[in-house]
Amino acid sequence: MRKSLKLKCVVTSKESLFSGDYLKKKIEEYGNIETLEKLYVSRDVKTLLRRGYGINEIRNILNVSEDVNLPEKEIIDDIESKFKVSGLKLPTLNDNLSGFTYNKSDKDVENFINNHII
Repeated sequence: MRKSLKLKCVVTSKESLFSGDYLKKKIEEYGNIETLEKLYVSRDVKTLLRRGYGINEIRNILNVSEDVNLPEKEIIDDIESKFKVSGLKLPTLNDNLSGFTYNKSDKDVENFINNHII
């Protein structure tokens, strides 16, 4: 077992150094050292994947240099299947107004709110 391991994010090429218990945790998360080295993504990338962004969008958001090569399609698919959520959840009108309270004013306003908003 290695004491430390320096890895490059396959999306951004940002380097990270892991050692001790945190290295063991990362190896367990990815299954083995080979998979960790092949599919490692930084925390920033992982967060954006979980928010529903794609690899190209993430590279734009994080201002990744054009010099950094895009990973192979197979690796992108593996990364997205491991970390990406099905898609961005867009709030609906009712989600935004679920905590909305109002005082009764007149019947027309009350009917409008009940029929069109709630």
